[in-house]
Amino acid sequence: MKSPENKKKWIIDTEAAEVVRDIYRMCLEGMGNESIARELQNRQVLIPMAYWQSKGLNRGGKKTQPNPYKWCKTTVQKILAQQEYCGDVINFKTYSKNFKNKTRIDNPVENWKIFRDVHEPIIDRDTWETVQKHTAQTKRRAPKKENARKHIFSGLIRCADCGSNMRYHTNTVNKDIHYFSCGNYVKDTRGTCPERHYIRADALEQIVIFELKRLAIMLQMDEPLLVEILEKKTNKDFYDEKKFLEGELQKAIVRQQTVASLYEKLYEDNATGKVTDEWFTHMSHKYEVERAELKVRIFNLREQVANMQTVQHSKDMFIGAVRKFLDTITAPLIHELIDHIDVYEAEGKGKNKTQRVVIHYNFVGYLEIPENDEPCFTADTRQGVAIGYISKPTEKSA
Repeated sequence: MKSPENKKKWIIDTEAAEVVRDIYRMCLEGMGNESIARELQNRQVLIPMAYWQSKGLNRGGKKTQPNPYKWCKTTVQKILAQQEYCGDVINFKTYSKNFKNKTRIDNPVENWKIFRDVHEPIIDRDTWETVQKHTAQTKRRAPKKENARKHIFSGLIRCADCGSNMRYHTNTVNKDIHYFSCGNYVKDTRGTCPERHYIRADALEQIVIFELKRLAIMLQMDEPLLVEILEKKTNKDFYDEKKFLEGELQKAIVRQQTVASLYEKLYEDNATGKVTDEWFTHMSHKYEVERAELKVRIFNLREQVANMQTVQHSKDMFIGAVRKFLDTITAPLIHELIDHIDVYEAEGKGKNKTQRVVIHYNFVGYLEIPENDEPCFTADTRQGVAIGYISKPTEKSA
């Protein structure tokens, strides 16, 4: 809300901020927008418009809602996408064609002007970015009443071949069997992926948790070795990314100078009669558009290069997240640690059947952990069924 002392400054409304933090927490715990809206309604939390009216604030929007506690999933969706909660101010989200036409038109994201860390944040930036990844990866459907909560890996599992999210299912005959399969499978959804990439949810859960525990134990037993592995990994990624961005920035600057020269020459040719007014208007508009696009691109690239120094701290952020895993295992923590998990199609049959699973971590990407003394274990997924797991796979097994 606006500060009483300075109308240009935002301060935190502590009562409303708690609701916002609650919404982000529920999202990280795997709840969909509809489930969050239902939970808020059950708690009798006022919807934003009703809350503003209770505080005597006049805001635009529908003011005749018969139930002041009936949250809409689109409202939850908007709250989960608000970058301002990080402490940022965003200008030029919309524009109008001219002063006579009052209709506001959505501006492309690349044309936004973002001022970071202007006011006190309600949501820390790491949490906000984790939620953006989660909501971008998960195409949410209305959850069934008996299964309102999503799986602990919701939004994290991807098909290794087509890159689509894998959907969580319950077997129609045996309700105790839960599994993931490619959401783009040609026979299930008329998609394009030729294979189903079926994997049991309980087997995947045991494997991933085992792998995370290996990380935690390694941190506990030999932290210098883990730091050394991360140092090599993050340094390589850092310099590769920085080199690429600097190259793109240099190309954009050179092109900007070229366009400026072309525009100047075009103006001179028009003044001396070498080009017609019609051609001058056409080409000058083209150059103006390109100059505006280059200006935005150069600004964004410079900001990315300036922010590259944060990448060097990624190993510390990763170690901090792993250290939390020593104490507890929760859905928010798993989403804090893991960016996504690639699941490959199973190969072979019977005892020779293998399936590769690759974990990509936040901050550091794929990380190969050295084998310990017991690199193989058995995951007991259900009575009479066990899955052997090899921590360091060959090319065709995992």
